[in-house]
Amino acid sequence: MPSVWNSEHFKAHIQPLRYKTKLYLEGAYTEIGINKNEVYLYLGPANHDLTRIGSDARVVDSEGNRYTIDKAEKIMLQDKCLYIWAVIRKTTEAPV
Repeated sequence: MPSVWNSEHFKAHIQPLRYKTKLYLEGAYTEIGINKNEVYLYLGPANHDLTRIGSDARVVDSEGNRYTIDKAEKIMLQDKCLYIWAVIRKTTEAPV
């Protein structure tokens, strides 16, 4: 059984991701319809580095919504990390 680690609570900004080039993310077609991929922009503090955690990690917001991390990057100014930028995707999977 994998070990479970939780960080302390912290503030971050999560908002729906919109493409200015009009290339919107398409839903995945299934037998019963379209499964919309809810994709969000995450902006969080530098001391909560999403680039260092594994693919099985999840971001959980204050309402209990869970997100997988598609891509995360550090935003740097010279040698200092200012904040973490990420693309996260809402998931309905049950917590482990």
